[in-house]
Formats: sequence, C-alpha cells, structure tokens
Amino acid sequence: MKPLPLNFQNFSRIMNGGYIYVDKTPFIARMLNEGQSFFLSRPRRFGKTLLLSTIMSLFNGDEELFKDLWIGQNKAFDFTHKYPVVYLDMALNSSNAQLLIDDIKEQLRAYAEAEDISVEASTPGSMLSNLISKLKLKYARNVVLLIDEYDSPVSDHIDDIDLAEANREALKYFYYKLKSREHDLQFVFVTGVTRFAFMGLSAGVNNLKDITLNYKYAGICGLTHEEFDKYFIDNLANSLDIMKAKGLVGEKYTIAQLRSKILKWYDGYSWDGETMVLNPYSIINCLDQSTFSDYWVQTSPSAYFLNKIAENNPFKLLDGVSVKLPERKLGMAEVGKLQPIPALFQTGYLTVDKFFNIPSKGSSYTLKIPNWEIKNFRYDLFSETLFQTLQLNSDNERNKFYKALKERDCQKLTLIFSSLFAGLPAIHHQDNESRYFKIIYGYLNGLDCLVLPELPMAIGTPDLIVDFPEEKLRGIIELKFNADKPVDEAAKTTLLNNLAEKALLAIDNKRYSWSSRDETALLVKVGVGVTFRGDCLALIGD
Repeated sequence: MKPLPLNFQNFSRIMNGGYIYVDKTPFIARMLNEGQSFFLSRPRRFGKTLLLSTIMSLFNGDEELFKDLWIGQNKAFDFTHKYPVVYLDMALNSSNAQLLIDDIKEQLRAYAEAEDISVEASTPGSMLSNLISKLKLKYARNVVLLIDEYDSPVSDHIDDIDLAEANREALKYFYYKLKSREHDLQFVFVTGVTRFAFMGLSAGVNNLKDITLNYKYAGICGLTHEEFDKYFIDNLANSLDIMKAKGLVGEKYTIAQLRSKILKWYDGYSWDGETMVLNPYSIINCLDQSTFSDYWVQTSPSAYFLNKIAENNPFKLLDGVSVKLPERKLGMAEVGKLQPIPALFQTGYLTVDKFFNIPSKGSSYTLKIPNWEIKNFRYDLFSETLFQTLQLNSDNERNKFYKALKERDCQKLTLIFSSLFAGLPAIHHQDNESRYFKIIYGYLNGLDCLVLPELPMAIGTPDLIVDFPEEKLRGIIELKFNADKPVDEAAKTTLLNNLAEKALLAIDNKRYSWSSRDETALLVKVGVGVTFRGDCLALIGD
C-alpha cells in the first residue's frame, strides 16, 4: 500500500518518496499538442499546484520521474530538451498593493540570483520581462512560465473593494508586460479560483485558452471514479479495517458500502455535466483518518459568499440551483459586483449539473450542490441564520426538543415544529414538502446532536434520524405534506391526523427502526403532518 500524499504538492517529492500519484500526464500532453498558453480555474485544494509542479518537472527534463507515467511510457515528450522554467506563486502578502508589488519583485529577484543574472527594474512587470529575456539568452531556449493562484491578491480581499481594486491594477500591469515577451515563451499555464481581473491577464498573454469548462479537460483536477478505484483501493481496504476495529462500522460492512458512502460525501463535482470527480483533499484526509468529516470546508477560504447570501435570503442556502446560466455569466466575477451564483460555482460550493448547447443561443449550464460535505456546511450556516432569525437559543432548544422526544410528548413536538413555521415570513413558505423538511433539518442540525437526513436503507429512506448518543436516545422522523387548504378547522385537524398517521405507517412498513443502532437506546418514532402554510401535527408511534 503506497502512502497517502498528505499536504504534498511537490511532484518530485511525491514520486521520489513513493507516495500515491494520480497520473494526469495525458492532459498535459494534450495541452502541449493543442496550444501554447492556457488558463484553468478550479477551487482551492483541487490539485492545481501539483499539476503545475508536474509540468515544471517535465520541462526541467526530469525523465526518470516520468518513466512509469503515461507521458513517459508513450514517449509523448522530448526529454532531450531542457527548458528554463519560471514558477510564480501569487498567494503573497497582499494586505496592500505596495507589499504585493514588493513580494512579486522579491520572488523574481530570487529566480535571477539562482541563475546568476541581474533583472533589477522599477516594476515587477519589467523585472519579469527582463528575466524571461535573459533566461532565453542564457539557455538558448524559450521560457516556460507557470503562474499559480494568479487571482489570490484580488479574491482574498473581495470584501474590501478598494484593496481588491488596487491589487487588481497592480496585477493588470504586471501581466500586461508579458505581451512584449510572448515570442520568448515556450509554454504558459495560469491557474486560479476565479476570473477576477481575467481581462487584464488576457491582454498580457494573447491567445490564452481557457480550458475551465472544456469537456476534454473535465478530469484534469480532482479524482475520477476510475482513478479513485485504481489508486486508492488498498487505502480504502485499510480504512475499512480501522473503522471496524474502532467499532465505527459493523463487521459485515463491505468495501462497496464504504466506497458508496465516500462518493456521497465527496463526489459530485463536474465541469462538463458528465465527468464526475471527487474532492482530492477530502478523500486523502478521510482515508488517512478513517473518519468522515468536512475536511475541505474546514480549510477552504472564508465562507464570505455564503454569508452574504444568508444575510439576504437564508433559505436560498437550502435549495438546489436549477436556474440555467449562459457560459458568459457563469464565468463572471467582477470586483465590486458580487455575483453569488458564479462565485459559489468558482469557489466550489456549487458545480455543473447539466450542459446545454443550442446553436442559436450558445452554451449554458445548470448547477447543483455537489455532495454531503457541502450540503452539511450549507445546513450549518442556515441553522445559525435560522436561530438568529427566530431569536432562539440553541442550548435551550436542545433541552426542549430532547425532553419532548424522550417524554414522547406529541403536544410539545407539535408546538416546536409549528413555532418554527409560524416564525417565518410568508414569502418563505412554499407548497412543497421539501421546504418544510429542510426547515426541520436546519433546526435539528443546530441542536448539537447527530442528524442523518435521508439515510438510504434496504427498502426506503427515512426523512430524518436524530441521535443523542450520550443520552441513549434516537428519533426517527417522517414527514408527510399536503398542499390543500382545508375549508375549516375540523377538516384541517382530520387532514393533519391522516398525514401524521401515514408518516408513522411508512416508518413501520419500510422498517426504518431496523437500522443499526445501540440496542440500549430509546427509540421514538415521530410522524409529522404538514399542510398549507405550515400547519403542523406530530404524532408518536408505538
């Protein structure tokens, strides 16, 4: 079993250390055959830096490192020619524009000193131009330019418009100077998260090909299902053994079941609507720790975009995105003009669901929430907003709900759910079961207990399972909805009773209570009926 490359983004270190390396060289070979200058946008921690490091080793002529990879075995690169490579990491000190400029100049100065050449100039752009020119003269070969996180000085400060704009202008001039050196460049590859200042960059490098949504490069970052099965099967088996030893899963739990759960947690990303990839950062950490958690969310940039959406309409956090956007809008992200949907897509909180191409209208996309990791994070944020909106105290609510569930008190549970719905403005009510399910889930998710939504079982999927492990209490909650508006109070009561009874019947008929659990825990079945505008009734089953 090869070791996992935890937090390693250096290609040569991974290959020399015998770590798992997912071979992405077919994509690199395709780029070399198709053009000279490329741009790729992907969320952070999706493998962009490792991809650039691989390209750097390739052009450095490190043939031995590629002998077992696709590009080496297929002799798709001429290793007899070694090229000078300039690799720039733009994740610099950008707390003001002058510090950004100074850091860029220092990075260029270090390259020059290592090559024993002088590139002193008044601006970073002029220094880069001099560096490219002198490297070509020294090696008698064109220069390879790799730029990582090109947009970081702007996107890191999108909540400070003045600073973001100042940094954008500094970068725009820096990138513009590349135009005069284009004939000295062998290959250019630029990566980032967003397209802030992208026009400034493309003005500097002519014919920069954006492969972000190109179907031929849909699997260039992240892990396809085939790659996951090929490279990580031994680690998957090892994690399963550890989980069994810790009692996290039963002895009969299979690799297929674990793989399926991993896909639900971390799969679902796509940039063409067909090729699905898993989040590599979360996969590696999940297999290393043999535990499911929101690894990528915990280390991703601040949830600024989600917080802004929550401030304006928290319920948008609960809904899937079905709006169809043209490609030009999907790539929009302008300083000072927050476009929530494109920003959420570019930063990894949404992904492509379907791709459409109509000759008269061009390309367009629909988006979706990719997986459980992102969905859980959105519910966490929604729960916070919901409790603030309704002025609820999470500790008090936990005690109240726990007591009502343990005491099997239908009246108190009905009051809890009814109060949730009644506290929401009328505009947030919808005539569908999904909205009320999500509100209850958001509420329970804020109670410091374990909430499992729509957990697949043998012959059905219960709406909600809520666990209080330390208190040995589990609740199975099933929701039934009817959009009809009852003509009077008696009709409403009858309808609510019928819906709640139907929900309880589903719990029994589909054997939801047979799920693996602590046999010493108290199990409470709850059927909830909901009608027009959130009228509600909760019943307790036997």
